Amino acid sequence: MTAVPVEPVRESQVATKSRKAPRRAPVRISESRRRIENLVLQILLIGSFLLLWEYASDRWVPKLMVSKPSDIGRTIWQWLTDGTFASNLWVTLQATLGGFLLGTTAGMVLGFITGSIRRVGEVLQPVVTAFYTLPRLALAPLFLLWFGLGMEFRIMFSATIVFFLVYYNTYFGVREVSRELISAVRIMGANHLQVITRVIIPSALVWVAAGLKISVPYSLVGVVVAEMLASDQGMGFLLARGASQFSAAQTFAAIFGLMVVALIVDDIITRITNYALRWKTAGTANQ
Repeated sequence: MTAVPVEPVRESQVATKSRKAPRRAPVRISESRRRIENLVLQILLIGSFLLLWEYASDRWVPKLMVSKPSDIGRTIWQWLTDGTFASNLWVTLQATLGGFLLGTTAGMVLGFITGSIRRVGEVLQPVVTAFYTLPRLALAPLFLLWFGLGMEFRIMFSATIVFFLVYYNTYFGVREVSRELISAVRIMGANHLQVITRVIIPSALVWVAAGLKISVPYSLVGVVVAEMLASDQGMGFLLARGASQFSAAQTFAAIFGLMVVALIVDDIITRITNYALRWKTAGTANQ
């Protein structure tokens, strides 16, 4: 039996086979391209949902309950052309901004005072907690008696909801400021006002910004509830009127208007908080 000759394997061949192929560097997508892609995906997602809704209405689900996107669009267009949308949207937007500003201002001021002055916090904290546990709807008849059906009723009702959210965030934000940092700043010669403006307020702003972001939809909720309870104007009034007339198209059109108000107010607050907290990201902007 003749042996088959085997060709010896050279070291260079082994090195060539064992050498791994170089990894390809990951392709980075520009920020503008990513935004465009996300926008396209959002449009496709919303468009698919609307098409499914249009098809399912009156086939899978009774039209009386969910209406159709085409009917809702016609209602929105009618309200836009006859001024119904603009007038009521403006009333709700005014009340939302007014309630938000009043509630946030009062909440930040009282939260800062009770958080920075220990004795005041010990006295007022149980009182604020007692009012916080009170259902806000219980105050509606009293506010109607005091302020009537005008803009004041909407603003005050919304402010009572926003106040507690901002108050607690401000209170805990002030209380969480590092005492060691305050002591170090005082050792360096800072007076009481400088400690407040250079240490306490910037440190608490992160908590306050979170409270502001959370309180935006709640300020709108307060206004809408007030308009649904007793009002002849506003998006809440249109929402209640559509529901009383069993018109799903009007109800969804009013909900769309409320989404517009919420997005406008949220964008305003986001820009303000980003400007106030620009120092926080200034050091990492160029990294």
